[in-house]
Amino acid sequence: MITPGGILTIAVRQQDNIGWRCVGADGERGTGCDLVEPLYDWTGPYIGLQGGYGSGQNDVKFDRDALGPVILATGIFNTSSDDVIIEPSEDSKIGMDGWLGGAHAGYNWQVDSFVLGVEGDLEFADLSGDTNIMFTVFTPLGKIEQDIDWLGSLRLRLGYAMDRALIYVTGGAAVGGVDMKIKQPDFAGGNLDDTETRWGWTLGGGFEYAFTDELSANIEYRYTDLGDTEMFLGNVELTGDTKFDNAFSAVRVGLS
Repeated sequence: MITPGGILTIAVRQQDNIGWRCVGADGERGTGCDLVEPLYDWTGPYIGLQGGYGSGQNDVKFDRDALGPVILATGIFNTSSDDVIIEPSEDSKIGMDGWLGGAHAGYNWQVDSFVLGVEGDLEFADLSGDTNIMFTVFTPLGKIEQDIDWLGSLRLRLGYAMDRALIYVTGGAAVGGVDMKIKQPDFAGGNLDDTETRWGWTLGGGFEYAFTDELSANIEYRYTDLGDTEMFLGNVELTGDTKFDNAFSAVRVGLS
């Protein structure tokens, strides 16, 4: 362009903190050209920390051994309150909740306004819940406890960038440490404890904003399902397999 002073200037992109600028034919900065901030580029590696809160309502199912001598019903035990009542047999749930937090790392590739990334995380967790087991409303058996102690995931992210703002969906493989306990101190068989590493899947989405070239913050929702855990409950009063779902929803906030 021709400036009022008659000097020819051309706009060139500079890889510095200024972004676009005008320079004259002699290489000096020209006048009459507005500086324009370049769009933020999400391409590159990142690491960070995150934390949040999770909760879930998990099914508890009891399949009684047909040879058991006391309870005549076979099926799924349930209660509409906090207690599990075996007779009558219906669906049951354990409510669990708690905090979680850890670290993450990933890499993004941006093409036009679309951002494709891969991210992995590892977290400590304190998700827990329990409920009472009852033969009938008048006959207690013990207590069921469910805990998830740690979590990890390896996920893809697909997002749409609006300069420094990014909305995205994410999903992939999940893993966690699940601990199930059946406590029946007054019955033969005593306490049962089963700790397993369970694999499953996780799916969700979030919003991220880059405050500077080195710091971004995000908020994310994900649903995680780690499959089922089975335990065998056996004593003279009751025998059968107890199956627990291991699923929950969580909202996390993070810094990268």
